[in-house]
Amino acid sequence: MKQNLLFLIFTVLGCATIFAQSEKETIARNWLEDNKNELNIQDNHNLDMQFSRAGLSGETFRFYQMINGVQIFNAEITVHVSNRNNVTFHATTYDSSIETISTTPAVTEEQALEIALTNLNVEAADVTNIKNELYILKNNNQTILTRRVLVSAYTKTGAWEVMLNAQTGAVISAKDVALYNHKKDKKDKDQNTAKTDNSSIMMATGTGFVFESDPLTATTSLYGGQYVDNNDNTNAALDAARSSVTLLDIELSGGNYRLTGPYADIAELGAPNKGLFIQTSSDFSFNRQQDGFEAVNVYYHLDNFLRYLNVDLGLSVAPSGNGGVVRFDAHGANGEDQSFYNPGSQSVQFGEGCVDDGEDADVIVHEVGHGVHDWITNGATSPFLGEGNGDYLAGSYKRSFGQWSASDASYSFMFGWDGHNPCWGGRTTADTRVYPGGLVGLQGGAAHNDGQMWASTLMEVWDIVGREKTDKAFIEGIAMTNNGTNQQDAAIAVRQAAIDMGTAGGYTCADIQAFTDRFTARGYTLPAYTCNLSVDEFTANSISIYPNPTQGVITLKNINQDYNVAVFNMLGQRVKDLNVNARANTMDVSNLATGAYFIKFNGVDTVLKFIKE
Repeated sequence: MKQNLLFLIFTVLGCATIFAQSEKETIARNWLEDNKNELNIQDNHNLDMQFSRAGLSGETFRFYQMINGVQIFNAEITVHVSNRNNVTFHATTYDSSIETISTTPAVTEEQALEIALTNLNVEAADVTNIKNELYILKNNNQTILTRRVLVSAYTKTGAWEVMLNAQTGAVISAKDVALYNHKKDKKDKDQNTAKTDNSSIMMATGTGFVFESDPLTATTSLYGGQYVDNNDNTNAALDAARSSVTLLDIELSGGNYRLTGPYADIAELGAPNKGLFIQTSSDFSFNRQQDGFEAVNVYYHLDNFLRYLNVDLGLSVAPSGNGGVVRFDAHGANGEDQSFYNPGSQSVQFGEGCVDDGEDADVIVHEVGHGVHDWITNGATSPFLGEGNGDYLAGSYKRSFGQWSASDASYSFMFGWDGHNPCWGGRTTADTRVYPGGLVGLQGGAAHNDGQMWASTLMEVWDIVGREKTDKAFIEGIAMTNNGTNQQDAAIAVRQAAIDMGTAGGYTCADIQAFTDRFTARGYTLPAYTCNLSVDEFTANSISIYPNPTQGVITLKNINQDYNVAVFNMLGQRVKDLNVNARANTMDVSNLATGAYFIKFNGVDTVLKFIKE
């Protein structure tokens, strides 16, 4: 790699505004230059930094391997720079064997789409979401130019990826890349649905009934007796298992209330068509026998979970599309006993076979967990981690309700209402296998099986250090990984995230030791670490923001030295840079869109949040 690495254009998530190269980005680039021999980077290969994510543990930069501006498929070097400006973690799927080839395709985008639809036996009129991109691919030890066509269609299940030779048009592969909650042979259709009148949209508060997090957990009951699916029929026991909740920030337009908010948006994405449950009342109170119940249950748990990550923990976790909102269909997937996340449309669908999946928060959070993995890595999800990640997030969410005791078998059940019954066997976060000997592999559903090891280890840490610390380290750590990361490297990343957040993140040496002990006991080999966490002189209480919320200018009070600060939106996009000190302590944010933003002070761990109205 030559000096051109140091002068590549800095872009973040396609943001149109170009900023001067940040200090952390310079550190990441210099680290790559210093380590190019160890990474085996070839002089004829370029690395282009096209995505970065700032978080509580620092900033992660993704350098994509390129030839003539065309990306090598699934090839990148990910570099994480801590708040103290040290490179503390990297992951690589760089391929030194890629040959330099012509990047001028003979097959056009239109031709590629036609070939893909023919291969999938899909009519153009049924297509609801398309991605059509040019990549370089290593296939059978040959470097070729390819077109990757990602198709969602109302008449075909899943998110279908067709890879074809961009010079000859020959189909290389066609497969479903949707991420399923247990079995991968089910159906999904993805259809964009127009909203109702948007001329006078307001945010309102609604009410409704939900299961927290399912009827068995809510009542600490076992499956059987009155607590059975019974073809979706309700009864007095199941009605009593519901909780009345507040539905925050739902949409009110033209006198109609809709289950759409800042984190989740109801949509008709796949059969069966049960509608959007738009109504003139803000009271969405249904029982499980009514189709509206699953819609409310899914909206509530998606909103509650994502609001917790973004607001309570101060993390940046949102899809890059759909305006940063995840779209969901509570009655999709052809009505089968299956649910899935569609990475092409960044949406989720929930099936109805046996227990309706939309009635079990484990399924809901597991599926959006695939989305979380997708969003924070810019699509670089690892098949070695994805299922375990979803199970951990679902387990953490359910366990936070505090209903089961540690002595109950159901304490560790995954999909405790949807599974562990005649419908299917479910999974567990009490898996005792040891890495790597306990691994089964990735074929025939084994990724779901192996994921239990990863999720179970994280839940052991959860029981020691608590939900918030484990969740923060998990999100920040997984954000450092890429599609080649295995469980052991993920364990290193998660512990490193906790170290990098340090005392500003609330971590103690005992917490770090808990991560170390549980990961090591599972068989993961971690680098030696001597705990040396120090209290940063900068604390969240020393500087405050006024007014907050704001419509224009904010003042940073109690500034006593010079700081370089950056403002990030909820997607992790850097939207403003400036220097502040005791004399220049104001910031004009009037040109920012309405929403939540984070201010990051260079060289310190604390992140401040403000709301732009």
